[in-house]
Order: sequence, then C-alpha cells, then structure tokens
Amino acid sequence: MVVACMGMSACATTGLESGGLNLVSFDEEWQMGQQLERELAGKLKLVNDASTVAYVTAIGQKIVRQTSLSSVPWKFHVVADPSINAFNIPGGHVYVNTGLIMASRNASELAGVMAHEIAHGVSRHATERISKVYGINLAAGLLLGQNQSQLKQIAAQLAAGGLVAKFSRDDEREADRLGVQYMYRAGYDPAGMASMFEKLMSERKRRPGGVEQFFSSHPLTEDRIVSVRQQARDLPHRAGLIVNDGQLNGIRQRVSRYSG
Repeated sequence: MVVACMGMSACATTGLESGGLNLVSFDEEWQMGQQLERELAGKLKLVNDASTVAYVTAIGQKIVRQTSLSSVPWKFHVVADPSINAFNIPGGHVYVNTGLIMASRNASELAGVMAHEIAHGVSRHATERISKVYGINLAAGLLLGQNQSQLKQIAAQLAAGGLVAKFSRDDEREADRLGVQYMYRAGYDPAGMASMFEKLMSERKRRPGGVEQFFSSHPLTEDRIVSVRQQARDLPHRAGLIVNDGQLNGIRQRVSRYSG
C-alpha cells in the first residue's frame, strides 16, 4: 500500500482541519461528490420547494464562508424525511431532513447541526472514513468512476447512515469544536448546537426511532454536550448573535407536510 501511494500524486493527503490518513485527493473528493450526488438523487426524496431550499442554503453558505473551504462550491439539499437528521457527503454536500427543520426550535439550533456537518466536510472526515474502509482499492481509483458498483454501495451506505458514514468520537469532537467556531463567526449563537444536541438526547429516550439515523452515524454523549456548551461560553461576548431569525416558523409550515 505504501509503495502504491508513493507512485500516486496526493495519495496520502489529510483533512484540511484534521490529520487523518486520506487516500482521496481534494480534487478527487469534489469529483466523487458530484457522482454521489447523482446516486443519492435516486435514493432520497428531495424537497424542491424553492423557499425551503433557499433558506437552508443561506444558512449553510453563511457558515461555509467562515471556513477554509469558502472558495469551493458547496450544495445544500433538503430531504423529505420526518426523522431528525442531517448528514455530509464528500465534495461539499450537506443533506438536511425536514424532520430536523421541524424539530429546530430556533434558527441557531438548525444552524448548529448544519455547522457540525459542514465541519465534518471541511475536515474531510467522510473520505478519511472511506479510505479506512476501502484502503488500497480507493488509491487505485476504483471509486472515481471506474467501479460503479462500489460507488453505488457507498451512496447506499451514506443514505442509510451505514458503515462509511459512522464517525469516530475524535471526529465528532473535532466537528463540534469547529462548528462552534463557525457558528460564532457567522453570527449565530453557538449555544444552539448544545441545545439541539440536548433535544436529540431527549428524543432518543422518548422516540428512539425518530433519531436512529443521527445516532447511528454520530455517537452523542452527555460529555460532548457539556463540552460544546462550555466552548460556546468561552467565546468572547458578542452582541446580536442570532437565535431566532423570523423565517424559520414559515419554513417549518412549508415542510410540515413532509414530516407528518
């Protein structure tokens, strides 16, 4: 494997914010994202309501502008699914379930989960995970159009929150830390991330099926929630941080038909 990597450009790159082994170059990741987006379009029921997609995209782009990947294209998708979940796939794609929008009590809670997923993308956790699962097959280029069955398998796993999408606890802590910083710089109250995580823990006790996908790929613990809340408190005071934005309630009404 080492010899093969030595013969390939950018074979053992790392995440831009993390240090994990990544056999996918940055350019290859964005190419992979385009391919996976097409695959997922046939596996997920996507919401095409222009106002809803524009609202989610506006939040996402505001956060993306605070990251080291602000100069590359990102795309935000809304999935008609009542479960409370969001996920990131390689190449700057974030998927937000209508169930998450309905469960968000304010804009900062929705922004908190989105910032966490964007942080996974900036850190390139998904392709790090894929590198660990598929190893040298990935370095040989089998996932980049030369092996469609494997690409379909990865898309199916991402859609279902399966093996490829499961992040480590270190990945989760890194996404929390970066997400809090991105929220704060974007003008959102970072405490919203902690309050949404608390809601997810509560929902797990009350209605475990509604949050199963989120917990299957994101190991969430009480310690993480305490840490996120403390990180938010440690940031310098900043007046005018967004909690409510006056738009979320209208968007929730628009997507309520998908989340009954």
